[in-house]
Amino acid sequence: MEEAELQSTTSSTHGADTCHETNESYFSSLSFRRPAAIPSRAPLIYEHFSKHCPPSQIMSFGLSLSDVRLAFELGFFIYEKAFSKAQGAHIQYFDFGRDIKALADTLQRLEQIITQAEGQRQPRPWQTPDNEYHTALQPVGEAAGNFRKTLDDCQMLLANNARFRRNAANFIDNVRWSLGTERDVNALRDRVRFHLIKVVLILERQVAQISIGQDPYNNVRPHSRIAVLPEVPFSIACRFAEALSVCPPASFTDVSNLPLQAAADALVYHFSRSTVEYNPGLDFNQRIPKVTQYLNLLKSRWLLAKLEQSSELISQGPHAFWAGYLAEIRSEVIKEYRRFDSPRTLEAPPEDVILLLDDSCYSIWVVEPLSPEPAPLAEQGPTEEKILELDLPDPSPTRQCSLTVLKRGPIEFRLVTTLVDKHNKDFRHEKEVVVNTDASAIVPTYAALSNQSANSILISNHHVHDLNWQLLKTPDDMKLLQQALLGYRVFHQMSEVQWSLNGSNDIGRAGHAYMQLWQLKPLKDPSLVNECLQLQHCASQNGNHPPQSPGEGARIPLGQRCSTTLSGSTMLSGHSMASRVTGSRGEGTVLLPPNPPVFVLFTMYEGRHAFLHLELTSDIVVDRKQCNCRNRKNPCSTTVLASKSRKGLRVRRYCTLGTSDQGLAKWDLALFRYPQHPKFNDLEVLQKVKYLRLDFASSPLNSEFQAEMDLLQSVRDLDLKSYADALVERRRQGPKSS
Repeated sequence: MEEAELQSTTSSTHGADTCHETNESYFSSLSFRRPAAIPSRAPLIYEHFSKHCPPSQIMSFGLSLSDVRLAFELGFFIYEKAFSKAQGAHIQYFDFGRDIKALADTLQRLEQIITQAEGQRQPRPWQTPDNEYHTALQPVGEAAGNFRKTLDDCQMLLANNARFRRNAANFIDNVRWSLGTERDVNALRDRVRFHLIKVVLILERQVAQISIGQDPYNNVRPHSRIAVLPEVPFSIACRFAEALSVCPPASFTDVSNLPLQAAADALVYHFSRSTVEYNPGLDFNQRIPKVTQYLNLLKSRWLLAKLEQSSELISQGPHAFWAGYLAEIRSEVIKEYRRFDSPRTLEAPPEDVILLLDDSCYSIWVVEPLSPEPAPLAEQGPTEEKILELDLPDPSPTRQCSLTVLKRGPIEFRLVTTLVDKHNKDFRHEKEVVVNTDASAIVPTYAALSNQSANSILISNHHVHDLNWQLLKTPDDMKLLQQALLGYRVFHQMSEVQWSLNGSNDIGRAGHAYMQLWQLKPLKDPSLVNECLQLQHCASQNGNHPPQSPGEGARIPLGQRCSTTLSGSTMLSGHSMASRVTGSRGEGTVLLPPNPPVFVLFTMYEGRHAFLHLELTSDIVVDRKQCNCRNRKNPCSTTVLASKSRKGLRVRRYCTLGTSDQGLAKWDLALFRYPQHPKFNDLEVLQKVKYLRLDFASSPLNSEFQAEMDLLQSVRDLDLKSYADALVERRRQGPKSS
């Protein structure tokens, strides 16, 4: 029979959260000393375990030396590969790894005791099976449960959900657990601790004495003979009796003959969730445990009494394994009841309060375990932030494709593409791409002059030949994905713009380009969606451009809800000036100057893809003296950007090494991302640029660009004013004592 999962069966779902709490194991209440840590043997690869000892065959005939040995070696393997300090496992899984290692240590101790006991037995004729020995060990295996299956499930959980992170050099750096793994981790951790408790109960006294044919309970305190436990109140005992018929095991017939293994598992399970986990305080109210904990203690007392009266146990005799096992549990139950007899320790809740609990809290049996399923790749990990969800072009009428962007850190993301079938809910295909913008190029293929009709972005790894094309549904989706990866919102964009530096027509100083205006506005956590919508609503009330409304029933992408693609829909940059820092005097807040908006041209230089990058600092102005705007009678299609500083414009240029399509994969827009790329300051700065001339196809397009420039510069000026006001306020308040 497979090990029972640590979750009680229930006749109703009401009250399940309060009645089935997950608590720490009750080692502090055990009379046995926790086994000392034993150095692990060299770990075997998991294929070795699967090949030489398939899980379906494990412990099908009871307990054997090889079962225990393979199990503890697998436990050490799991711990070393996923939970040791060298692997950098997330802190919330440290306890899970610690419990796995503790189980492996305890099983190794059990194996040593079995080996020692086997050596003490009388030698038998060659090839003669020791049936008596294996018969004696069989109930030990039943009481311990199928710990090998639990460890197999732990290994499966690791293989399915702990994907490897890579650093900037594309080497494996860490193990990543998905948030969805937490559901399975909690269940498996309970199972691991359940085995641990039961093996500790067995470990110190049972196996060696059973194996050599001695009375296993010589010199054991016979609590069952000298101590009398109080009776369970009749009304509560009746409800326990009724609960026996709810989802019972197949071996259950009636209360007078409880199946020893299943009932003993239920006894240990409920006792481990009883008042053994409660630490009282000094006040009277702090000495009353949770009602569910006290009910589990009563349940343990009731089950113990029924097991001791079981006809199957009586027929085995007082020296059988199960009699001694229950005697050991009885000693722990007695010890717990004594906490209610001692002054200033524990006080029992009133009986009428206990009777108010739901039927699910009175459940007896535990259900069989289910092996964990792989968590969806699109579920966010404990250190991740889901910042964007987009619908992708559907490959067929019956299938839907979507993209999820999860942010791991300032420069690292996971892009998960999910394909599902509308008519087959079991069909699900997922693909994951890890993007580190130090190691990966973000290529704006949508802006390539020969391919401007495609809404696509290419993600190219600098260290390996790995190209990932991301085809988007709409231009707005393309801008949102770019914003997620770079931290800058595309405030406005235009195509077919002619440009020149200082009015020159020389190669490299003039050309055709795709143009974008950027505003620093990293995509936020979904919890800020409502706040963003409220800000956009207020902005529309104040006369700014209203955000577009999707059609009724349309799905609003996650990122689009926080950053409308219409320029001018909000006057907020969306980026905080205050940043938390840690110094020698502790944590504090530092005020950082706001990042200026950015002007970017996507162009060609000597047959190579290139960018021209200009930060729109406060000295950058639209110089109307160098175009026809002075004469209002003549329509003007030209804008000139100039600097009030004598140093001129600080225009940065980046060119790919290869020509045309050969260098496309190196056309890296991430060089201009936020936070600043390490290669940003190494980019070429063009010399003696007094002004940048832009020629548009028509006068209305030029007017549109200038209106967007004016609005973006207004946002910049508001940010600068807020920063200056904050500095004045900080100086006025003076330094605060820590």
